[in-house]
Amino acid sequence: MIAPFLIAYPIYRRMKKKGEISSKKKEDIFQVTFSKMPNLKPIPIPTKAYKKHVRRHAVWLRESRRWQLSDNWTYELEDGTRIILPQGFEFDGASIPRPFWVLLSPIGLLLIPGLIHDYGYKYDQLWQIDANNQVVPYEKDRGKKFWDKLFLDTGNLVNGIRVANWVAWLAVTWFGHSTWKNHREKHCSPNEPKL
Repeated sequence: MIAPFLIAYPIYRRMKKKGEISSKKKEDIFQVTFSKMPNLKPIPIPTKAYKKHVRRHAVWLRESRRWQLSDNWTYELEDGTRIILPQGFEFDGASIPRPFWVLLSPIGLLLIPGLIHDYGYKYDQLWQIDANNQVVPYEKDRGKKFWDKLFLDTGNLVNGIRVANWVAWLAVTWFGHSTWKNHREKHCSPNEPKL
């Protein structure tokens, strides 16, 4: 179970030494605070939709639990920017294969970074509440690399487990291309949150 960490750690050290992991510049660090956790509703895994037990078990092993925001969720950046994610957004936490859940639960330490990252991946933007209390796009069209970095920075701020966050970041950096590409091909339009 510890093998992924043992394999990834030398890569982490090399990338950190080269400066590819994190910059020490204050303006590059994404700071986030929130007063309450998001209110989430679990979406059932569709095992009952299949008549054959083998198929039900395959779905159970393959599918991750999905979650839906029951209410708008807001959080604040260090510079005072208020970000809002809309009610009804569905996500899977962090897309971690079931065998690795022992080490990295998609709804444990990585819930908040996964929520923000999933929204950014799907729509290539977030929503901001501006000074006039209007909802406007935030960081629109920043690209995959930005959202992956935001995932890492948010995880480090929210849970402080740098090695786990780095392993999860490495996974989305290396294996998130197909998800990113699928969202771009679908041309998903974000729903503006209603205040």
